[in-house]
Amino acid sequence: MVQRGSCGGEAKSFSANQRSTDAATELSEKLGVTSEGKGPIMTNGMNVSRRDLFKFGGLAAITAAGAGALAGCAPQQKMASTGAAAAEDGSTYVGPSFLQKPAEITEFDEEHTYDVVVVGAGESGLSAMHAALEAGATVGALQSLSIVQTAGNMGASIDLTKTNEAGIKAVLSFINYKSDYRANLGQVETWARNSQEALAWWAEAAAKGGSESKPYDYTVNCNGHEVFFHANTYFHDEGHQKGALVIGDAVQAEGAEIFFETPCVQLLVEDGRVAGAIGETKDGAHVLLRANKGVIMAAGDYVGDSEMLYYYTPDAKGLHQAVDFRNGTGLKAAMWAGAQMCPASHTKMVHGEGPKVRFEMPYLFLDRHGKRFMDEGCCRMGYLNEFTNKYLAEVDFAESTAAKFFSIVPTNWEEHYDAWKDFSDISIHNAYRNVDPEAWIKGDTLEELAEMIEVDPAELKATVERYNKLCKEGEDKDFYKENHFLFPVEEGPFTACMVAPGLLAVCGGIHISDNFEVLNENDEPIPGLYAIGEANFSDHGANRLGASAPVQAPS
Repeated sequence: MVQRGSCGGEAKSFSANQRSTDAATELSEKLGVTSEGKGPIMTNGMNVSRRDLFKFGGLAAITAAGAGALAGCAPQQKMASTGAAAAEDGSTYVGPSFLQKPAEITEFDEEHTYDVVVVGAGESGLSAMHAALEAGATVGALQSLSIVQTAGNMGASIDLTKTNEAGIKAVLSFINYKSDYRANLGQVETWARNSQEALAWWAEAAAKGGSESKPYDYTVNCNGHEVFFHANTYFHDEGHQKGALVIGDAVQAEGAEIFFETPCVQLLVEDGRVAGAIGETKDGAHVLLRANKGVIMAAGDYVGDSEMLYYYTPDAKGLHQAVDFRNGTGLKAAMWAGAQMCPASHTKMVHGEGPKVRFEMPYLFLDRHGKRFMDEGCCRMGYLNEFTNKYLAEVDFAESTAAKFFSIVPTNWEEHYDAWKDFSDISIHNAYRNVDPEAWIKGDTLEELAEMIEVDPAELKATVERYNKLCKEGEDKDFYKENHFLFPVEEGPFTACMVAPGLLAVCGGIHISDNFEVLNENDEPIPGLYAIGEANFSDHGANRLGASAPVQAPS
């Protein structure tokens, strides 16, 4: 299936998972790992041959990496010394608990030594393990869960056999624009130039265990240049997780030693260099994995830690936190070793309901009270969550369902989609999965619909009457939505599509260089420490690429 769009129109997206497929190779030179005694596998993300990428194994970081590391603009968080220090006013509060550096762990129940130590066994971590093993390194890993674990259902790449240099550059410029010019373009370009073969590696490796991708191809026109995309999708087959389990078994068979249910709680620092990672078992025992070459932080984000979430991403307060096991443990360990977080506030990965009701068109939107609250021309989920905070505050952020809202959909919506799709930011599909009107809420009358969506019938009726009046006058005097989107709500049955935003991930992590080196407060690399996947997310900048960029099948 081929989808066509425009960078100035329907914004496509690419998943966080895909960004974890490109950067492990980039680390080889810094780690000093070589293949067949022929020197570094690659010099940097911009000059990687197809042969070298396959040799090193492909999949590592930029895909799940994300987020905007502004050069020279790292936040200057300060670590308190062990224990609570007295503040100037005599109190003992010196900031959130995760910025309080704990006492160093110096006694270990087990010690193991490897060339490379990976923290985390998700998509980026597994990819890094495979890449290091392919280069001849010994690998040890800490994983907080009892199994390898990843998320998401699709990942996309630029088809370099069809897309020319102008198209690649145009996409980079568009992504930077969408990120308020805060994206780390060096990392975005690494994704652009390596994603195709990286994705091919994952697809081939997953297929060996029976997890077959369902390809989805499409083209966008970006600033007058055609850009061709290829996506691997796994909606039909348990998402990326099934393939991750297959690849997890494979890397262990290749020699990687993964210590399950042993999250990283600290990093070992010797003479200013990160020399290993310290894990803690469920029984409280401490395991030290020494790293001769370096430690790769691939432990994911902090969406499951409310304290970190409200500190770095305060506008996410009250949203449903869909994942609790990604709790920032690895990020805290890195910060205690001198790492800095990317500039706050971090952007969010927010989705509403499933594809059957992921309807993003600019019709009348109602809040939980039955009132109109915005110019509906901004109808994509990547932005709509920004309107929810005041409703969550009404319930003291205790009920995530307060963030829900409703789109009132006319019966001829398909005609409008065909008319608007080439010039507006609308969507009715998630890759090859379209919306399903049978899953929407219907009422023969407005009063019946109000009862079904649990809003005051009188309020809903008044809102519709006001909206219809504006539509007939041809001018939205309340929010000044573009006139061609003004269609009255007049004939039943009346249909509502509910959106209830939920927080899947936070796209903000450790501040890193273009070479994935973790940086300290002076913007200098911390020797021996690297970050990939959601643990860095430095190509997003101010906006999650998956919400707005034209670089994946629509999601």
